[in-house]
Amino acid sequence: MDPVTHGVASFALQRAFFPRVSWRGVVFIIVAGAVADADWLSATRGPSGYLQWHRTITHSLLFVAVLAIAGFLFAQSIKKGRGGIWAGFSWLPVAAAGLLHLFLDVLQADEVTLLWPFSSRRFALDVLPSLEPWLLTILIAAILLPELFLLVNEEIGSHIKRPRGRNGAIVGLTFAALYIGLRALLHANAVASLEAHTIAGEMPHRAAAFPDTTSPFLWHSVIETQSALNLVIMRSMGGEVSYASGVTTLHKPEPSPMLAAAQNSPAAVSFVKFARFPKAVVQTESEGYSVEIQDLKDQATEEQSHGIFADINLDKNFRLISSELQWQRNPPGPR
Repeated sequence: MDPVTHGVASFALQRAFFPRVSWRGVVFIIVAGAVADADWLSATRGPSGYLQWHRTITHSLLFVAVLAIAGFLFAQSIKKGRGGIWAGFSWLPVAAAGLLHLFLDVLQADEVTLLWPFSSRRFALDVLPSLEPWLLTILIAAILLPELFLLVNEEIGSHIKRPRGRNGAIVGLTFAALYIGLRALLHANAVASLEAHTIAGEMPHRAAAFPDTTSPFLWHSVIETQSALNLVIMRSMGGEVSYASGVTTLHKPEPSPMLAAAQNSPAAVSFVKFARFPKAVVQTESEGYSVEIQDLKDQATEEQSHGIFADINLDKNFRLISSELQWQRNPPGPR
C-alpha cells in the first residue's frame, strides 16, 4: 500500500479510537503507521538488496513490537516529568498504527515476512492492489466530511462537545472494512472458479487472482498447469465469474542441460525463493545460451517500477558465465 493511504488510515484510526491525543501525538501515530515503507530505500542497493530487504524487517511483528516498546518507554519518561509538551502520550495508538500497516500490506499481492527473523515464510492475500484509489477515497471522505459538517455547525452557532471527527472516522473505517470484505469475497470467488475448471485440457496445479487497481471486479489471474502458465483477466461480480479477456498461454520450457544449469545459478536460486510464478525463457546465442527467469505475478499486476528478473548466461558447454538480478526494463510480454 502506498504511504499516503497508510498515513490517512492511521489518521482515521487515531480519530476513531484515540481522539484526545495531542497534535504532536497525532504526528507520531501517522509516522508510526507509515514508517515501515522506509524499506523502499533498499532499492538503492540494486535488485539484490531490494529483493532481500523489501517487506522484511520493517514489515514484521517484531518491528511493531519495537515501535510499541519505544512508545512505552517514551510515555514512561513523560510521566517522570521529562516531556511536558507530550502529556497524555500513549504507546497504544503507536502499536495500533503499526499493526494496521501490516494488516493492509498482507492484503496485497506483494508478500511480507510477518514472522521475521524467526521464519522466512511470506504472506500475501491478494485482495487489495498496491494503489487502492477506492479505499483511499473512503478514508479521505471519513476525515473531510466531518470537517465540512463542523464548519456548517459553527456557522449556525451550534457547539459540539464530542471529540472532533470521531463519529465520521468510525463510519469511514466501517465502510473501509466492508469494502475490504467485498474485495475478499470477489477474490475468493475468482480463485474458486480458476481452480474448478480445466484450461487447455489441463487441470490447474495452482492459481492466483491479483487485484486490479481501478475496478474491484477485475482480477489479473495466473493459472499454472502441467505444461504451461496461463494469464487471463477474470470478472467477478456477486457469485458470477467470467473471463474478461482471452487466455495468454506461456508454455514451460522443456527440461534441458542449459535450463538445469541456469536454475542452479546463484541469481536463479535467490530469485525463485521470492517469485510467485517463475517462468524461464531459454534462448540460443552465438556464444552459448541465455536464460531469463521472470515472475509472472509482475506481468499480471503490470508491475513497472520494481520488477526484477534473473539473467543467466552460459557458454556452449553449459558452464556459467554470468548470473545476476536485474530491474525489469519494460513489462515482460508473452514469449
